[in-house]
Amino acid sequence: MHNVAPSRTLARRSRQLLALALVIGALGAFIVALGVLMIMIPLVSEGSSSFGIYDLLRNGLVAFGALMFLVALGIGIRAATWKTDNDLAQTVGKYLSQHLDSRYTLIRNISRRDLGYVDAVLVGPPGALVFRLIPNKGVFANEGANWMYQNRKGEWAPWHASPTREVVADIQKLREYLGRVNLGDVPVYGVIVFMHEQPAVQLMAKEPVVPLTHLSTLIPNAQSNYFAKDRIDAAKVTGTIRTLYEA
Repeated sequence: MHNVAPSRTLARRSRQLLALALVIGALGAFIVALGVLMIMIPLVSEGSSSFGIYDLLRNGLVAFGALMFLVALGIGIRAATWKTDNDLAQTVGKYLSQHLDSRYTLIRNISRRDLGYVDAVLVGPPGALVFRLIPNKGVFANEGANWMYQNRKGEWAPWHASPTREVVADIQKLREYLGRVNLGDVPVYGVIVFMHEQPAVQLMAKEPVVPLTHLSTLIPNAQSNYFAKDRIDAAKVTGTIRTLYEA
């Protein structure tokens, strides 16, 4: 099995974001400097009827420039912290590589504007399998799309971060994206994988919308759905891998 990540593409986007931050920051600094200059060297006397508008303008320039600088700072932080890989997906890749042959490729850490962020997608003859990777520990119960967890008191409480809804959204976005690149007939499945084993993670499920599993039982638990049969030919597999890797 091939285990890859579009790290170069993500690194390039990080550099592009950093360049955008520098441009916005420089423009913001220029606007602030212009506003300060208009305050230090008034171009309209205080007694003039238009001084109120002038004062509003120069103060507005300072405020707007400062806001632009803060936006640039936020973009710069995002660019500097942009992850080019996913440690959890790397662990999944190591597990899958022990069981799958070269017909399969795991693409980790997919991130693009028209697709969003996806932990990982496995592509092979059965189609595409979208992963939602959960690092949490605890006792969890899933019914349909709803989740509960046991708190420290042992009481059941709603788990508002529903992995089911998240992976269903990822599946839908991937289907739409593949449809736009003439790969709409590639079947897309999903799976929720808890990275820790029992007893650190205990799972209970009733009619789950999306299969859930521990990592160690991923292959056998996916035999009845994703791995049940081959559905696409080698050309479709290659096309799907290429479009997601280059995404």
